[in-house]
Amino acid sequence: MSTCDEYQELLSGLLDDELTAEEARTANQHLSRCTACRSEYEKLRQEASRLDKLSFREPQDEALAGFWRMPYSGLARTAGLVMVVGGYLLLLLYGFVNFLADDEEGFMGKLGFSGIIIGGTIILSIVLTERIIASKTDPYKEIER
Repeated sequence: MSTCDEYQELLSGLLDDELTAEEARTANQHLSRCTACRSEYEKLRQEASRLDKLSFREPQDEALAGFWRMPYSGLARTAGLVMVVGGYLLLLLYGFVNFLADDEEGFMGKLGFSGIIIGGTIILSIVLTERIIASKTDPYKEIER
């Protein structure tokens, strides 16, 4: 019986494909010989298949889904995003202009900072453009994730 206890511990790992190849092989060999363990494995498999069919939505999910269905939520999200990105870009522009206008800073520092700002702005614009295009052409946007 002690060998069955050892194999009983491996049954859920076998069911979830979490065992190494060697452990899975030895567990399968034991299952082919032991009817009690095979019966236990079948019970576990049936329970796992029933659990896979369940879906659970937390109450917060329902409240959040209701919020996104509100008439002006899309407008609010868009306005918030525009304000955040616009504020970020204005702040960068302000820092950029002040840094370049400062006579105490060296040319190489100004050039390096300019490269970082311009490169970041290019990357940000590319990412925003790709996100906008992806959201318009996403065939799965109606599917709840």
